[in-house]
Amino acid sequence: MPKGGVTIYCPKCEVFRPCKAISPTAMGMPSHRRWTRSDFGQVAWFRRCRQCLTCSHKFLTAEVEEARIRELVSLRERLSEKYKLQVRAIRRQRPWLRRNETVPLDLARRFVASTAWWLTHSSGSPVRAPGHADRIYQSHHGWAVDFGANTFLVGKAIERCTIAINEFLDVTASGQVPTRTEVAAAIKKHVSGAVANVEGHEYSGYYPVDNQDLVFGAQSIDVADAASFMIKESGIAELLLDA
Repeated sequence: MPKGGVTIYCPKCEVFRPCKAISPTAMGMPSHRRWTRSDFGQVAWFRRCRQCLTCSHKFLTAEVEEARIRELVSLRERLSEKYKLQVRAIRRQRPWLRRNETVPLDLARRFVASTAWWLTHSSGSPVRAPGHADRIYQSHHGWAVDFGANTFLVGKAIERCTIAINEFLDVTASGQVPTRTEVAAAIKKHVSGAVANVEGHEYSGYYPVDNQDLVFGAQSIDVADAASFMIKESGIAELLLDA
């Protein structure tokens, strides 16, 4: 046991940390430690108040029969499925909640066809996978294509790249010509930010780029291909410096 406490999960640090036991009164709670509820059958627990020795966060814990934890997890899973159905119904009944897609479907398909790869092809080497372009669908994020548990938001990726390209065009018009490397880096960043998780929520940061790829299991989107595609399609290649 760590000096001064036991290693348990700290909800603030979000990892297991050494935590010491303190009186519940330190959090303005009654000192009573044995609690029961009989609303839905007998539930009994032993309350302890802990303080993290790393961040000093104070929190309450409850020592309870493990079967109650399994019951809680099961109920949460069932509730989650119920909410998923409700969310789908809300979005279906209120189309204005969906993103107003501004990117032509043909452009989105050509983008995916030019950037998608099979990484574990039977040939033993990665091969292009243009067929994924046929799986693009309209989501509340706009044009999207699923890759395993993740979703690549192709409409958002192109839209954000378009904004960046227009900013570079404004800079060029002022006489400050950007380099191809600068434009490509901006496009790669926007593409890596257009990914949603299994729950359909867009990642708050950027999806990791592994050797120029956004890897989704056996498939990937090549951000270098994306940069080349957008530079060519936008017609700005001839304006850029080679450096």
